[in-house]
Amino acid sequence: MQKKVVIGAMALCLTASGAGAAIAASSGPPTKHAKIDAVQKVQFKVNRYVKDALRWKKDVYAVKSGGTLTITNKANDGPHTFSVVNKKDLPRTVKQINNCQICQTIAQEHGADPNSEAPPTHFFVEDGVGQDTPPSVDKPGDSAFIGPNPGDNVTLTVTAKKGATLYFMCAIHPWMQAKVQVK
Repeated sequence: MQKKVVIGAMALCLTASGAGAAIAASSGPPTKHAKIDAVQKVQFKVNRYVKDALRWKKDVYAVKSGGTLTITNKANDGPHTFSVVNKKDLPRTVKQINNCQICQTIAQEHGADPNSEAPPTHFFVEDGVGQDTPPSVDKPGDSAFIGPNPGDNVTLTVTAKKGATLYFMCAIHPWMQAKVQVK
């Protein structure tokens, strides 16, 4: 199954079990601190389907330039990444999700071993380069690893200029996509 290849490339989690539902959200007033949560709700019907709504809690977040984002794993489906990417690189089809090119790039930048379930070599990436300290979030190429346990989190400083839109995704679960509007 191709999903396992993408996830194996990240070497950071178990297996993804379905596509999440997009929930519309307004950006709301800008704040100095925004909270981004990975959430999950699973439904199933025996011998019919599994509906796994693993996703970011909202589609749009707003934060002031110089403010912070706290990304928290509130789901029960392994670790996540908060990875800023170009809008054009976001996977939009099942085929693109199952063979996510940007996900493989992000995995390499984090130093993930596709043959291991060990954590990545670098928990953070800034400007496409793995590092041990949190990046200042301002453009594609910035990424952070969020641990596998519910409650694991990371706080990042947003240094993008006012008016910028930062598109982000989870490189482990490529359908988890949203954006931050910098106010």
